[in-house]
Formats: sequence, C-alpha cells, structure tokens
Amino acid sequence: MSQPVRVLKKTLRKEMSNILNQIPPEKIEEESNIVTEKVISSQQYQSSTYISVYLSMPKAEISTKSIVYDIFNQGKICYVPRWDGESMEMVKLESLDDYSSLKLNKWGIQEPDHDQIRDTATQLDLIIMPGLAFDLNRNRLGHGKGYYDGYLTKCRQWAKPPLTMALALDSQILKDKDVPVTNHDQKPDFIISPYHDIGI
Repeated sequence: MSQPVRVLKKTLRKEMSNILNQIPPEKIEEESNIVTEKVISSQQYQSSTYISVYLSMPKAEISTKSIVYDIFNQGKICYVPRWDGESMEMVKLESLDDYSSLKLNKWGIQEPDHDQIRDTATQLDLIIMPGLAFDLNRNRLGHGKGYYDGYLTKCRQWAKPPLTMALALDSQILKDKDVPVTNHDQKPDFIISPYHDIGI
C-alpha cells in the first residue's frame, strides 16, 4: 500500500471511530432493525442457502443477531468468521444453541473456539460483511487487518463465487467523499443501510 493511501485510511478510521462511538445504542438498534428487514426480504438473501454472516460487535455497527436467527429459522446453512493469525475462514454453526454458546474474542466479538473442529465453507451463496465506512461507489474501508479482502480474493476464484452484501449504519455511508482504496481492496456487490442501498 502506498504511503499516502495508508495515511488516508488511518485518518478516516480514526474519524469514523469518533463518529460511531457517539451514536446512541437505541439509534444503532433502530437502524439495525431496518437493515435486518431489508436483508431478509431481499431476493439475494431469500435465494441463498449457504450464508456467511459476520457476528456483530456490541456497538458501532449493524447488529446481525436477528439475521442469524432467521438463517436457522428458514433452514438455511450458517457460516461465521474465525480468525487465525493473518487469515480468516468461515466455519459452520450447527444451531442457535451453538451460536448462543460462542465466547467473545479479544475484539469483543463472538467467535467459534479455535480448538473446535468445524466444517469450513467450500461453497457460499452469500457473504454478509461489515465495514467501517463505504462510499457511493461501493468502496469499503475495513478495520485494517485485510481479513475480508483476503477471503473474498480466494472466494472469487471458486467455480461459483458468492454474492457479497455489506451492512452499514447511515453514518457509515460517505455521501460527499470517497474511501481511499488500493488494488487489493475488494468491493461488496451490495451495500444495505437504513436509507441508502447501493448496488441493489
């Protein structure tokens, strides 16, 4: 990554963190409910069987708890992220009880135990992903680890690559500027937010 883009990303991450930390929990819950309804009623979600979904942090992003519940209630197959050093894999959740039993990792996110043997995804129809900020051209700013960029690069070499859908709070959609990107950064196919859906 060139130094200017690295600096721009770091600056934007700090700016977004300050903005997101000031959003009241009830506002996040309200926007999460709107986005959840949009997701589960979308054709992309309804036509998908194998779905990967991020497990949300306690604050500062769209909650995916209701989406996880809906995946199981509709008999779909649920995969969630598990981090291993510099890479990430998607592992299968077996049930809602399995989901409820997950412990928090160092980022305060539920994550399957690394000592457990779980099925890893070799086929996905839809990946539901997070981000810190998005622009109107579907560019995404992550948290800086590159986990999703690396994983999506691998997925797009599959015989049938999955669709990718990012979820965003309204404050995470940049209406008047662009997210700084490099060639390594992967765009989601769709971005769903309470009031601005991009690509759908």
